[in-house]
Amino acid sequence: EKTMTDPKKKILLITTGGTIASVSTKDGLVPAGSEILAAEVERLRDYYDIEVCDLMRLDSSNIQPEEWVKIARCVFERRQGLDGIVITHGTDTMAYTSSILSFMLKNIDLPVVLTGAQLPMRNPISDAFDNLRTAFLMAASGRAGVFVAFDRRVMLGCRAVKVRAESFDAFESVNRRYAARVTTAGLVVDESVLPQRQGEPMLCD
Repeated sequence: EKTMTDPKKKILLITTGGTIASVSTKDGLVPAGSEILAAEVERLRDYYDIEVCDLMRLDSSNIQPEEWVKIARCVFERRQGLDGIVITHGTDTMAYTSSILSFMLKNIDLPVVLTGAQLPMRNPISDAFDNLRTAFLMAASGRAGVFVAFDRRVMLGCRAVKVRAESFDAFESVNRRYAARVTTAGLVVDESVLPQRQGEPMLCD
């Protein structure tokens, strides 16, 4: 059990835009930055030592290979001294980003967890709160690898695919069991699914 004397896990939150951090305007949703997530991040600070990096403010349909390189470099260069990294990202291309990061961040030595939301954080029924909390739980778990956290489930980054546009359980894990689930018992990890590190961390960009 976690006690109040346990040191808080150090987590870096990297924001890239996406629905989770969008604001409604007359022209529709516009991606913003971590200021949209600020209230929830403050609540999470009760449990984690959080740094925030606003890397970009893009609709995920505009995330291209050059953005993948930027994200991968940010993770690789800033990972020292951290326990885990959470990346907020739009859902449309999250599976592509998580898959490519799985290969670019070879033998990564900490959890890197992508998450987002089907509805913006400022929507009263947003799934952003649950998804962020699941992502932080996995980022603090000590299980190295690239993952996607969505709808209280965690899947390998290279196995995630978006299958539903209108539902909160937007992502499925293809041909692999979930790496973890959130239940009333907390984060329940399936250790047999986790990636096996074979060598030193490398940035393949």
